[in-house]
Amino acid sequence: MTDQGSKLTSGMTPEAGFRRIAAQCGQAFATQVAAVMADDNAEGPHRARIALRRFRSVLAGFSPVIDPDARRDMAGRARALFRCLGRLRDADVLQAGCRDPAAVAGLCAAADRVRAEVRIELTTLDAAGFAPTLGARLAGADWLRGGKTARRWHRRGLDRLGRRALGRAWQACVAHGPDLAALDTEPRHELRKDLKTLRYLSEYFAPFWPGRMRDRFLDHLRGLQDHLGVLNDLALARAPSDDNAPTDDTALSDDDPASDNTAPSDDNPASDANAPSDDNPASDANAVSANEIAAMAAARDAWKSLQKIGPFWT
Repeated sequence: MTDQGSKLTSGMTPEAGFRRIAAQCGQAFATQVAAVMADDNAEGPHRARIALRRFRSVLAGFSPVIDPDARRDMAGRARALFRCLGRLRDADVLQAGCRDPAAVAGLCAAADRVRAEVRIELTTLDAAGFAPTLGARLAGADWLRGGKTARRWHRRGLDRLGRRALGRAWQACVAHGPDLAALDTEPRHELRKDLKTLRYLSEYFAPFWPGRMRDRFLDHLRGLQDHLGVLNDLALARAPSDDNAPTDDTALSDDDPASDNTAPSDDNPASDANAPSDDNPASDANAVSANEIAAMAAARDAWKSLQKIGPFWT
């Protein structure tokens, strides 16, 4: 879950709540992007993208009190950095998950080339200035939305704002349908992104609804993300150049390992346990197919269980 310093409390205004979480996301990004520039550890781009995704989720959740122009500006800058790092994240995980000795050298060289290009692009995008610029903006008030509606949200408090944010995030997930098997690769990938938003907002607003139902919901949500991460990685490993493979705004497994030791990470790629190994006599194609079937069955069950548990914030 989020660290203690980023938790929201009942006595906090929406303005103070957004400042606290946004600042924490900015600092997390600053730490990780510095690592990306300094060394070749795959954890850097992975965790930098998590910080940016958390920030974008919070922008959406607090939208009733954030000026629309300011929100678009902050989200746009975060998105550009996120996509830049996504190229490196793809290259790192493809390299780490490769089981073909003949292809390893080529993938390593490709990852090195992408890393050099991404570092140049990050400099051009002033990635190092993201957190200081955000901090300076948060210190002012130009990002706050004006008008009666925004003032009402400030009076209502964080729990009401959280209920709205979580309700919208949940509906975005449910809109994908009750059965994962009915979704093609790209729609399933979109569901996975919506579930990440739901998870991050659930973790931030969790203190307002303590109890077993909340904990069960979050446990099932994280498990579902793990299964979808396996499916995502297998799809890209099977056909990295396929138009139907997951692309864009999230590449491979960007689930947050900080709050779940079983979540995919670059030190323990989601697909490692399920990827074909040299000890497996089955063909790569058959092995991947079998792994996808197993991962899909687990994901379907997890999604059905999560829907059965239902919202903890109502």
